[in-house]
Amino acid sequence: MLASTIAIKGFPMLHLEDKAAFVLQCMEDFEVQHLPIIKDDYFIGLVNKSDVLDIDANDTIAKIADQFERIGIAGKAHFLTALDLYAKHHLSLLPVLNEQQECVGVIPQKNLNELLAQFLGVAQPGAILVLSILPYQYSLAEMSRLVETNNAQILQLNTHFEEATGSLIITLKINKEEATAIIATFQRYNYQVLHYFGKATVHNDIEEHYHHLMNYLDV
Repeated sequence: MLASTIAIKGFPMLHLEDKAAFVLQCMEDFEVQHLPIIKDDYFIGLVNKSDVLDIDANDTIAKIADQFERIGIAGKAHFLTALDLYAKHHLSLLPVLNEQQECVGVIPQKNLNELLAQFLGVAQPGAILVLSILPYQYSLAEMSRLVETNNAQILQLNTHFEEATGSLIITLKINKEEATAIIATFQRYNYQVLHYFGKATVHNDIEEHYHHLMNYLDV
């Protein structure tokens, strides 16, 4: 999904001659901390609310032009690039630019969150498993096969590398809400199951030993 296809129009495009009071009112009306600045239709940067608050209400934002942030996303970029920019720069909206560097719209944080939830299929029912393996052991084909042998399918898969342990952490969402048999299959193939979120609770060894001890003490 391209950034240009999710760009929202209708947000104010500010100009250098706009006064601080006007800019702050626009930010309040649209509930954002940033707004794009254009000059002759070309994007020149984002202005931050905290910088606008530092100048007099009658001053123009040209006074803080050196503090504008030149952050935008190309319309042809994948929308996940927007997520990376949001995380790095703590944005409240992100300008979307065409090849001529004109601002064709913005991606507000709320819209990005909703799109990400849709992309990840969070509304779809199903259990979530978090696995840990060594990176060289990673095989999507094998994981798919192990899930499918239990008459299920993988709906979503995400990975990240954990530097502290050198492990690859894999988060799977499957199309079943009960996954005890799938967990047992993964464990037989030496996958470490870190977490499970589903209908049936899978107890770890420590919890089982604790209950055995409590039962023994009751006797």
